[in-house]
Amino acid sequence: MSQHPHAELARSAWEAAAIGDTETLRRLCAPDLVWHASGRGRRSGIHRGLDEVFGYLAAIGDAAERFDSKFERILVGDDHVAVFFQVVGTRAGRSLDTGFILIFRIAADRIAEIWAVPRDQHAVDEFWG
Repeated sequence: MSQHPHAELARSAWEAAAIGDTETLRRLCAPDLVWHASGRGRRSGIHRGLDEVFGYLAAIGDAAERFDSKFERILVGDDHVAVFFQVVGTRAGRSLDTGFILIFRIAADRIAEIWAVPRDQHAVDEFWG
């Protein structure tokens, strides 16, 4: 049985992000992609457009000494996909180990919008200080 095309899209985006393949991500995401980072810390907010979103994600990687993520599973709906994963990170003597969900809104067979939702928002806000 083949996977739902939205699950394949999300998995391809996950794999491209894991190796820093922005060329593939640019093909998979809408040019006006919107990323919603939850929380009250300095990393929270809304980022619009591919360049701004990629810059935001690069800044996260640069700011952490370690920031690893482990894919867990995907749930698919008609126009949304939820990607569950675990994050382990270290930064400035702080550590983070929590689950996250990325919720992708799919439009015209591309990722149009993403919400990053941690299981423990307080821990994420503390980690980024």
